[in-house]
Amino acid sequence: HLRRVMMIPVLLFVVAVAMGGDLTLQRVFEDTLRNNLEIRAMKFELKAYEREYRSVSGLLLPTLGIEESFTRTDIPAYALFTRMNQGRISPQDFAPANLRDPSAVSGFETKFTLQIPLWMGGGIRSRKEASLYTRRAQEKAFRRKREEILFDAYRAFLKVSLSKSAVKVAQENLKEAEEHLRVAEKLHGAGVALLSDVLRARVSLKKAEEKLREAENNYKLALKALSLVANTDYTGESVPPLSACPSLSAEELKEKALKSREDLKALEERLKALRSGYRAVLAENLPQVLAFASYHLYDRDVPFGTEGNGYLVGLKVSLSFNTGLSAVEKALAYRERERALVSRREYMKKSILFEIEKAFTEYTNARSAIESAEARVRSAQENLRIIRTRYRNGLARIVDLLDSQTQMELARFDYLQALYRCNLSYGKALLAAGIIEEVLR
Repeated sequence: HLRRVMMIPVLLFVVAVAMGGDLTLQRVFEDTLRNNLEIRAMKFELKAYEREYRSVSGLLLPTLGIEESFTRTDIPAYALFTRMNQGRISPQDFAPANLRDPSAVSGFETKFTLQIPLWMGGGIRSRKEASLYTRRAQEKAFRRKREEILFDAYRAFLKVSLSKSAVKVAQENLKEAEEHLRVAEKLHGAGVALLSDVLRARVSLKKAEEKLREAENNYKLALKALSLVANTDYTGESVPPLSACPSLSAEELKEKALKSREDLKALEERLKALRSGYRAVLAENLPQVLAFASYHLYDRDVPFGTEGNGYLVGLKVSLSFNTGLSAVEKALAYRERERALVSRREYMKKSILFEIEKAFTEYTNARSAIESAEARVRSAQENLRIIRTRYRNGLARIVDLLDSQTQMELARFDYLQALYRCNLSYGKALLAAGIIEEVLR
């Protein structure tokens, strides 16, 4: 329901823009998601976390090994067993003189090994779970960061729209300044107005031209800022002026926020990772059961030779405990971090609700400012019309006319600023609720 209510003005805005052939917010979002360099970098980081998870998962599978070594020795025991392994033993090797002082023996040994973890105290599985939760936390943090980048694109798009609106207002002000100069010159030619009236009107026209150039330059700069966020060249693109501010419901946003905020979900995943890390550390003090097998090749002259061979299989059970309670202290450190994260989670929930409240307050103030600015624009328009008529009839001074024109310009720009602030606070509220991509895209 919330999405339907808030999407109506946005859809009307996008459809109107699409029909006019202008740059749409939807296209900017798509370009940003596809080309933004920070989003691209985060995708690589996510791949790194995926590979780390796979590396931990691989510890559950058997480990294969191969070794090749060369030795040469005249140590009696080593020399005798080297000959035995090579299958070159003879009765003379057991003669007392040969046993005491054997000749040097060379040999190559090839060793193939297999290790299978049967039970490591549950440590590997706990590490695997911790890595999985860490990866999920990063994915959710990435989605939150993506929302923030989309908000940057939204804000930059609003800036461009504001600049485009300012150009439109500056053009209207220029036309009115040109009309004032035309009237002043006409009245001066008829001997009704002074030359100073013409000069003042020309100065006003020059200021209007200057403001138009400034507005056009600001529009070009705003387009460049939008291009930077989206990493897409929008030079020469046309963006629509600001439209009406969409409606917003604070209560629905708050209800949606605690279910939708990806950074809050990421924190939940980090809590799970800490709990799994705690179990993984405690597993270091539990029995470790490992099956192993190896196959050996021995040769006097060449590597991988087969003068002798043999195998070895076995089962290893080990248990170790550090008397300094190293593993226990490390596990307790995980518990302390978990408590800290629980506290941060409560603070984050309150902060999210405050963010929405703050954005909604800014939104409400902006809506009031829009209504006030609209009333001032209408009053300024009527006042300008009256003063212009009076001046044409010789009942008002040029100073009064130009002053009313200035008030009109200020009212118009105040209206644009209020409209911009309202749309911006609207986007802030959606960002705070974690639904900016869902609603605006």
